[in-house]
Amino acid sequence: MPPSRHQSKPRQRSAAAASSSSATHQAKSVTTTLLRTKEMMQQELERVSTLNTTINDDGALLNDAKEEHIGMGGTMKGAKGALSKLGRQDVRDAIILRCALVFYWMVVVYVLWSRIKIPFLP
Repeated sequence: MPPSRHQSKPRQRSAAAASSSSATHQAKSVTTTLLRTKEMMQQELERVSTLNTTINDDGALLNDAKEEHIGMGGTMKGAKGALSKLGRQDVRDAIILRCALVFYWMVVVYVLWSRIKIPFLP
């Protein structure tokens, strides 16, 4: 038996309501997904912003260290020159000390020789 006109309208309405319900459900699902995506993007943006700040701070620290290193270049050269000069002075002092000791002992021997007249020495 073919459906009458009156029976097809409620089916059409229920089909329309079902499709409307399905569309509403899909819209809610899409909205929820978009909200999660938005939240994830905000978190990622905050993370990148923090990372950018950290990188900028580290860059400034490195620049300060570089400038300090460049500034110490002259100080290091001066210190190297002073150390080499002190090294030469140390060698000179050691030579003078040895010569003084030799001279001292020569004087002691001369005094002993002239005062005591050691027979085996001419």
